[in-house]
Amino acid sequence: MAGRQPQLTTREASRNLDRTRANILEVATDHFARNGFHGARVDEIANETATTKRMVYYCFGSKAGLFSACLRAEYARIRAYEQDLNLGALDPVTAVDTYVRATIQYHEVHPQLACLVRTENLLDSEHLAGSERTLSRPIIGTLDAVLARGRAEGAFREGISGVELHIAVTALGNYRITNQKTVRTLFDFDMRAPERLEHDLDHYCSMILNWLRA
Repeated sequence: MAGRQPQLTTREASRNLDRTRANILEVATDHFARNGFHGARVDEIANETATTKRMVYYCFGSKAGLFSACLRAEYARIRAYEQDLNLGALDPVTAVDTYVRATIQYHEVHPQLACLVRTENLLDSEHLAGSERTLSRPIIGTLDAVLARGRAEGAFREGISGVELHIAVTALGNYRITNQKTVRTLFDFDMRAPERLEHDLDHYCSMILNWLRA
């Protein structure tokens, strides 16, 4: 019959839905990062996507569900990035140096992660589910193993765990993102000026390695 629209196969429909979800997540992540949870508006997010507000709710259930999905996607992305560093194949000092530099650089390129985490802390971490906790365990195990090898070789001292190392390095990366504007206002100092990055990476690596050394 003339003018009749072709029917999508189940696979095609699934692909279309996946593309729609990805588009919504990309736009929503930007809105939540800039405006926080309460400042972001679902209708504004929908207006910037190739879909509708109704479809946003169909895909994610609620605004809270959408924020949770954004947060989960950002955690999954950095966890995959950390795994690709292959720290277990490096000697302990090189592994820590690599981890520090890679983590700071990741946050510089993906500032939305620090902004979403800041918002989630303001919300008492109510959107993090067990899947995110499970997803985050491998990097702690990897760092614990690196530190253990360093202690066995006499390079690192006792008493510092993988989670403590992870917190220290992540804190440096996050602070640069979340406090850039206040530091610039208070001290007329742009800590994220592009020409500073290599100097800062050297500085952070020196700080962390001196803290760890025996």
